[in-house]
Amino acid sequence: MKMELLERMRRHSQDIPDALAVKTSDGEFATYRAHWSASEAIAAFLRTADIAAHEPVVVYGHTSPLMTECFHACMKSGHPYVPLDCHTVPSDRVANIVGQIGSPTVLAVEDFPTVATRGLVIPRAELERIVADGVRAGAVSDESAWVSGEDLCYILFTSDATGAPKGVQVTADCVDSFARWALTLGGIGKEGLTFLNKASFSFDLSIFGQVMSFQAGGTLYSLTKSAQDDFVKQFRAFMESKVDVWVSTPSFVDACLAEKTFDGALLKNLKLFLFSGETLTNATACRLLKRFPKAVIVNTYGPAESTVAVTSVTVTPEMAEADAPLAVGLPKPGTRIRVVDAHGSDVPAGRHGEIVVEGDTVAKGYFGREDLTAKAFGIADLDGRPVRTYRTGDEGWLDAEGMLHYRGRLDLQVKLDGFRIELGDIEENLRRLDAVETAAVVPAMRDGRVTHLVAHVVSAEARVESDFREGLKLKGALKTNLPPYMIPRKIVFHDALPMTPDGEVDRVALAAL
Repeated sequence: MKMELLERMRRHSQDIPDALAVKTSDGEFATYRAHWSASEAIAAFLRTADIAAHEPVVVYGHTSPLMTECFHACMKSGHPYVPLDCHTVPSDRVANIVGQIGSPTVLAVEDFPTVATRGLVIPRAELERIVADGVRAGAVSDESAWVSGEDLCYILFTSDATGAPKGVQVTADCVDSFARWALTLGGIGKEGLTFLNKASFSFDLSIFGQVMSFQAGGTLYSLTKSAQDDFVKQFRAFMESKVDVWVSTPSFVDACLAEKTFDGALLKNLKLFLFSGETLTNATACRLLKRFPKAVIVNTYGPAESTVAVTSVTVTPEMAEADAPLAVGLPKPGTRIRVVDAHGSDVPAGRHGEIVVEGDTVAKGYFGREDLTAKAFGIADLDGRPVRTYRTGDEGWLDAEGMLHYRGRLDLQVKLDGFRIELGDIEENLRRLDAVETAAVVPAMRDGRVTHLVAHVVSAEARVESDFREGLKLKGALKTNLPPYMIPRKIVFHDALPMTPDGEVDRVALAAL
């Protein structure tokens, strides 16, 4: 059975050939007909190239339409693609990833680092020639080679505690199952919508916008680095995009909310906010509901190892205004969520433990890392069929209705003076204070142990006293909900928290301050 995503793309190229498939804030674009034809041409070329069957192909670049055309060309020629963003993946890390794969073919939409070159590198000019010649000759892919079922669709390299990136292997069936569910979120279900993508293609959050847009016949609108680096240009891009569906981390929308003009008058078409990758706070949800009263907010959860997201919940005003942190939702069809103790046994509803994902979107493990795969992945029976399982390393709990509540990374727990502390607990209490816009807490280390906690805070209002006195006020306010050992010793104020290129709070940068 052919991959649904590719079949949809073919249908769009025939039914809505002149509709925009992709566009960037720098003005690059491709229609569905052009996108399909370009991927056909590159796929035909890859089938004649000296590449072993099912060997991964690296696609290097940024947000150009040629990137997604290359992704689809790889899928059509039977090769999983490895997306590497030229602005967010350092050259040495690129070299490490290429080394793990072997000597892969590289489709270089942007200049490829010399230090990482091992095999054949096809530069942009050559790719454009391949497309032009192939389109002129009516090149078509070999449909018998298309990835399908348990074939790998892409390999996404993510961070590992060892310092060496690990490649998450996601199958065609995983992507199709995720896409079918994703299109049901928020009740948008119609063609012709514009999906905002801020994430780099090296980040799994970008898959959200890609599959939803391409399945629905919409437009994937990607913010380029030049727009992300210039707030004025970024807001201009928001208006020009006429975005219908917003996909990002909560941190990115927090940064936008700092600008008072970020509201429904600016984004008149906006129908849906989709959040993943980080905790969505009650405060952020309340502000969005107030600024965008016509938009739906959907909170989701899921690691890259389970194809982007596996749970969802529509956030209501009542949920946002409640004292309890927001839930991350119920599992998608074909997925079971378990919460287990240290021995792998299920814990009762309401009890905290490690979140385990079981189902049809769990990845095949880590590329070339059987050791890591054996530790994190397994097999279970779900409704009479075998499915893969993944131990996430995340802490959470299930309520009586089966709704998942996320507490944070187990490895973000620290011990201070013998007390076990969840940093997310302190952060959530800080964000509930009227004077706090957002906050992140990091441990201060000395000789391998935690000596104290440091809170990094963005104020919600202008500070009238010295930072020292304002910090004392916050500590005093925290004491109403937290025990003394959880009160940060030091509070540092910022105009904005540093973020990674993919829109998450940069805890490494904060710890280095």
